[in-house]
Amino acid sequence: MNILYLCTGNTCRSPLAEYFSKKAYPHHNFQSAGLYPSYGKMSENSEKLLKAEGIVPRNFQSKGLSKDLIQWADYLVPMERSMEGTLRDLGGNKVYTFWDHGGTEIPDPYGAPFVVYQVTYQALKENIKKMMADLEGSR
Repeated sequence: MNILYLCTGNTCRSPLAEYFSKKAYPHHNFQSAGLYPSYGKMSENSEKLLKAEGIVPRNFQSKGLSKDLIQWADYLVPMERSMEGTLRDLGGNKVYTFWDHGGTEIPDPYGAPFVVYQVTYQALKENIKKMMADLEGSR
């Protein structure tokens, strides 16, 4: 299964989701992208948080959503409702939202204190675990 996480800049939420998922579900494939990417590094607090979890995000570079990524993905997973319409226009039935499956939106922690990133990461983990149980159960 190929899952693409999407957020605004591909520096905070979607990289956190990508790296957590790669560690927790190594038998599936995960990538991340941004609708408005910075084409830079992961945010300092996201990298710090992953390292504290024993995950080293080597050579991460933010990237934008592309046709190739849409074709690669079985599921496009947005972090917030404001992205859903755009993704449905581009990816149709590939869109999987946390909030339509008992989960929540993931607010953008960009620029916030480290504790906000910790809360964001916990919410991501909970939503991803629900999503994977749902997706793995439907196969």
